[in-house]
Amino acid sequence: MLTYIARRFAVAIPTLLAISFIMFAILYRAGDPLQSLGDIRKLDRATYQSIIAENHLNEPLLGQYWYWLSDVFHGNLGRSFRPTGGPVWDELTRRLPKSLELLGTSLVVTVLIAIPLGVIGATRRNSTIDNVTTGISYLGFATPAFFVGVLLQISMLKVQDSGWGVLLLIVGLATLPLSFRSLSRGRGILTACLSCALAAVGAVTLSAHQGDLLLYTAQLTSADNNSLLTLDHLRHLVLPVITLSVISIASWSRYLRASMSNTLSQDYLRTARAKGVPERSVIYSHGLRNALIPLITIAALDAAALFSGAVLTETVFAWDGVGGWLVESVRNHDIPPAMAIIMLGALMVIIFNLVADVCYAIADPRIRLG
Repeated sequence: MLTYIARRFAVAIPTLLAISFIMFAILYRAGDPLQSLGDIRKLDRATYQSIIAENHLNEPLLGQYWYWLSDVFHGNLGRSFRPTGGPVWDELTRRLPKSLELLGTSLVVTVLIAIPLGVIGATRRNSTIDNVTTGISYLGFATPAFFVGVLLQISMLKVQDSGWGVLLLIVGLATLPLSFRSLSRGRGILTACLSCALAAVGAVTLSAHQGDLLLYTAQLTSADNNSLLTLDHLRHLVLPVITLSVISIASWSRYLRASMSNTLSQDYLRTARAKGVPERSVIYSHGLRNALIPLITIAALDAAALFSGAVLTETVFAWDGVGGWLVESVRNHDIPPAMAIIMLGALMVIIFNLVADVCYAIADPRIRLG
């Protein structure tokens, strides 16, 4: 297995190089990176020339790509072209944990919901609950993530103004935050307008910063109980996690239903029933374990796909992760941070593909990696 993993990583190197060149060329042709500096006419000539020389912007495509690649091999991801930007690595290490937290929570929620739905659908085929879950799954397939996010925000605003608002307030759902980033840290007109609108109607409280500690709600301070800060943190996760999990829950539950329906009709399970093995053991000990094998590949690929889905989700909810940063970087033609995030996504796809193969071999002893 170690030989197989080493071979896969060796193949991944030229793949990553090809992806990096293609994406760098696209970003290079997309627009002038100096646009990220704002009004360059306000810069004196010395500063302007210094920025061009420092970032090798006077070089052709191959020259700029070579300088970027050389820096990456030396562990330097570069600096943002923006005047207020700093080293890409520093900003990436600040934002990446927030994105991983969102992705990890979404995966856990997906597993906890999709697997029971798939098992119920396979064991109660064509029943009312199976038909309902199938219809909801198709609806989840057909609904884009960003639309789900906007719909959740609008629905929460409507519910708070309705008679259900008091009931939801009791269980803590009526005050779910609809945005992550504060107005003072908002980037872009859309985020600022959304934050103003939500704050004006009392749907969300603006965030505040004290030192390195992010306080999501302005009324909370670092002196407050840790449990209050943790609870407030979890409240901000609810709507983005729902948005990011909808499509995965729909796909995973359908794949598991189809796989388990086929597994439950196999001869060895009929033999187990004939020998008097309890139905619960037949379903979960024998059927579910074998039915999960095809789902492993789907789950591993979906985990990487969630990274791209997080770009839209983080933008809708102003989540301070790498997804929103990617949108800002591409919009401002800021190549270094955009390349860092894109290559991180490509690396995640390669790693999760490898994890899928390894897990597949562990789950099915008949498979030999070589």
